Amino acid sequence: MCLLHGCFSFPSQEAEKHLSDMVVSKALVAKIDRPMGIICFQSAKDSNDILNSWAMNLEKLLDLVEKSCHQIHKEMMVHKAALKV
Repeated sequence: MCLLHGCFSFPSQEAEKHLSDMVVSKALVAKIDRPMGIICFQSAKDSNDILNSWAMNLEKLLDLVEKSCHQIHKEMMVHKAALKV
């Protein structure tokens, strides 16, 4: 927010009002964190894209868990076989 204030020579409240108006009119996509004085400019993400990303990450996680379980089972079998000999 301070950068907006410095670049455009607006008072902070006026800069925030102009920015808020632009966000409301959908000219910009931004999130304002007033306590920190931070503005995050991001494009809105489609909810389907977000869910697909989560599903892919979950699939990768489950694959790693399955491989880990397989390795643990394999080590237990090798250890049991070594004890019998």
